[in-house]
Formats: sequence, C-alpha cells, structure tokens
Amino acid sequence: MTRPTTFLEAIFKVIDTVAHKLVNFAPLGRGMRNAMKSPADGLISWDHVREIAVATLELQREKPEAIHPSMVAAYQKMLLDSQDQVAGYTELKVSRLPERVEVFNQQEWIDANIVSFRFLFDRISERYVKMLEEMELEKGVSSGRVARKLARTVLCVQVGIIMGYLSRKVLGQFDLSLPEPDKGGKLYVVEPNVRRVEMELGLEPAEFRQWITLHEVTHSFEFHCNGWLRPFMMSSTQEYLSGIDWKSMARPDSLRKMRRGAVGEGDALKVGGLISMVMTPEQRTILARLQAVMSVLEGYSNHVMDQVGQALLPSYDDMKSRFDRRRDSKSRAEKLFQRLIGLNLKLEQYKIGQKFVDTVVEAEGVEFMNKVWENAQRMPTLDEIGDPAAWIARTKNGTPPAKLRLV
Repeated sequence: MTRPTTFLEAIFKVIDTVAHKLVNFAPLGRGMRNAMKSPADGLISWDHVREIAVATLELQREKPEAIHPSMVAAYQKMLLDSQDQVAGYTELKVSRLPERVEVFNQQEWIDANIVSFRFLFDRISERYVKMLEEMELEKGVSSGRVARKLARTVLCVQVGIIMGYLSRKVLGQFDLSLPEPDKGGKLYVVEPNVRRVEMELGLEPAEFRQWITLHEVTHSFEFHCNGWLRPFMMSSTQEYLSGIDWKSMARPDSLRKMRRGAVGEGDALKVGGLISMVMTPEQRTILARLQAVMSVLEGYSNHVMDQVGQALLPSYDDMKSRFDRRRDSKSRAEKLFQRLIGLNLKLEQYKIGQKFVDTVVEAEGVEFMNKVWENAQRMPTLDEIGDPAAWIARTKNGTPPAKLRLV
C-alpha cells in the first residue's frame, strides 16, 4: 500500500514542477533547482535564498543601479529635519537616534535584510536539526534526511521569492538591527523604488522623500524611546519561530488533515504564508500579540506622518491621495500573492492601527496615547485595536489586558 504524501513532500513536488516550467526565466528556475539539490545541512541555505531573491527581482525587470552621492546627502538633511518635527509633535524623549539614512538599491536591501533574517533563523537551526533526527526514530515519519531537504527547500524558495518581491516594493524601512543590539536600529531607503513611484504618480520629488523619511523616523522614535519594545519584539519573534512544528509537517497524514481543515479553523491564509497552515495554538497566540503591537507601530507612524506632513509639506494631501489610490488598485493576481505571503496583514495594520491611534488622540490627546509605550501591558489587544474606547477605559483604570484573542 502506498504511503500517504506528507505536507512537505507535496509542497516539494509543487516547487519542483514550477521550477521546471520556468523555462523563460532560467535564473529563477536555476536558483530553485539549486536549493533543492543543495547538500548543506541546517534550516536554510542563505546563498540560495539570495540567488532566488535576486532572480525574483530580475524577473520584475529591475536591474541594480548606483546611488548618486548627492541623493545620499539630501536624505541626511531630511533625516535631521524629520527628527526635529517628530520630536516636536510626539514629545517623546530620546537620547540617541540613527545618525544616517542608508540609501540602497534593491540588491543592497536584499543583502541587508538577509543579515537580520539569518540571525533569526540560525538561532533555531540547531533545535530544528535535532527534531528531525528524532523523527527518524518514529514510525510512519519521513526519514530525517528527506524531511530536512524538503523543509530547507520550502524555506529557501519561500523566503527568497518574498524577499525578491519586497525588494521592489519597499520604499523605506526601520531595521531593528537584531544582530547588533548595542548599536540601535537603522534607517533604510530604497531609492530606485522611491523614484519609480514618484514618477508613476507625478509627485513632488523632495516632498515625497521627506514623507517617506518622516514615517521611518517615527519608527525610530518608537523603538529608541522605549527600551522594552525591541527585546519584546525579538523574544516574541524568536518564540514564534521556535514553535514551528516540523514534525507535524512531515507526518504522512498532514496533507490529508490540512485538506479537511483540521490544522486550524477558518482561512489559514488570513495569517499569511505556507507555514501558517500548520501553526500551533501557541503560535497563534504569539502572532495575535505581535499583530496588535505592529498595528500600533504602523498606526502611530501614519498618524504622526499625517499630522507633521500636513504642516510641513504643501502637497501632502494630494500626495497621500494619489499614493492611497495606487495602493488600492493592485491587480487580482498581486492581491492574491500579497495574501499568500501575509503582506495583506501589513496593509491592514496601517488602516486599523491608524484608526485606533487617530481615535485615541482625538479623544485624549497625544500625551495619553503615549502611555502605550510605557510597557507591554499598556499595549492594546487585537480586540482593543478595534475598540479604542475599551483600551482608553482600561488604561485609565490601570487594569491588565484581557486574554488575547486568537487570529
């Protein structure tokens, strides 16, 4: 009798088929095939991730280009101007902020983010390998060698394609710089992407770049003014990654259970990515906590960007209107891909997070809103994000948050 196909084996077959069919773009197909054939151990092969990411970028008809020194100098001035404006509006106190903006092309952005991704994934690699070795002793489970190869291939391809796709979409980024906790975060701007959007929408060049810088500077204030936030995000992310249930993914009945909806109630894609389909209850709790915090981070930055931008940039309202229309006019295919990789959640965080912050500030003022940065207990839950009045009442009463709602 034929053994049932595991989830990892099914995904492997899909990827193998896709790689064979990508005959019109050999670099991406070659990168995927190389990841499958790699003899390396460990959770992920970062050389192959980069190969796939760069190939995905090139598939979008993007070639790396050098950044002119004058543009780098212009961003440094925008950084200082933005820091003064954000400090004036938020009244957040900070002793150290990023001293420069890293102005990247897309490949440089990929390389910078691989450093952070590698730091996160490599920390759980040893646990992952040990788990797969234990699987060899269990009846009805794929051999550790096969499971390891399949899992590594899935991650290399998924992470590589996502990074390649995002490298063309990201305009600015505040990087927590997790491998270097003593140095603080870093500000990135992907100038070719900024220039492309500016030209597509007919925006005023200097004001658009100041707008992008404002948003990322606000993120730097959020983290540099609140020492607990960075370790909290780091530990929560690490806890989430450590909870990946590789054993379940490699069991012969995993694919059948997934088809029957036994992995989790509701649409698993709502929480983004292939791994979400086998997410444990503990991971769902962690993700709910992270999503609430991310909604506040994005909402607060957007709120500050609106308030400061309207006063600082003459074309702000028109620029924001054009930008929002562009974001909402994605093709069905792109919207589906964003949903598959979880990027739709990022876009929702902007919307629901800003609505929460706008409501709180209108009702109680910025000083009261800033109480959210005091500690993790002050952060709203996902339910409170949708009900700002409940968070206001809890904060005034000094009561702890209710049990987190699972996503």
